[in-house]
Amino acid sequence: MKKWGIAILIIILIGLLYFIEFSKIQSGNESSDAMPTLDDLTFNEADQNWEYFYKVRANIVDGENAEFSIPKELLESQGKRMELTGAAVFFSPGCRAVDNKIAVHTFFLYPTLGLANACVHLPEVAMRWTLRINLKEEWLVTRTDMIQAVVKVRGTFRIDTRKPYESAFFFDEAEVEFVSEEEVGL
Repeated sequence: MKKWGIAILIIILIGLLYFIEFSKIQSGNESSDAMPTLDDLTFNEADQNWEYFYKVRANIVDGENAEFSIPKELLESQGKRMELTGAAVFFSPGCRAVDNKIAVHTFFLYPTLGLANACVHLPEVAMRWTLRINLKEEWLVTRTDMIQAVVKVRGTFRIDTRKPYESAFFFDEAEVEFVSEEEVGL
């Protein structure tokens, strides 16, 4: 009988703990400290130009095409010079070896390295903010520079959704520079 009493007491205690935890959950978006979604993030000055990319929507139609919903602010930015700070992701067709350095003429830019890594498995999400950077002049970097490179890029913004798996957004005639950890706030 004593064993049954202990078992019932444990079940009641566990139930009470679950009740306490569930009572902490708030319904709706009433809490001011609720977890933000990618669409309602606040942006610092360096990141504010990424804001409209987070509002882009891509819907994969088939294995090669996607339909895009692009905010008018981005559409109106076509042909204009823009500046973005983000994570550089290098790929072999955009780079070539030169002595002990790498000559880069094209790379991808993401808001953060975490997003770049997370988007490998979610192409319809990656299409929202993957920018292909086509440099004005080759950029010589070391292999060490290429690891977790945070850069500031200035270029002429262009949208071309014909090859969405590569990129729908481009900076042409771009110039690039490394950003220090202090500037980024890391």
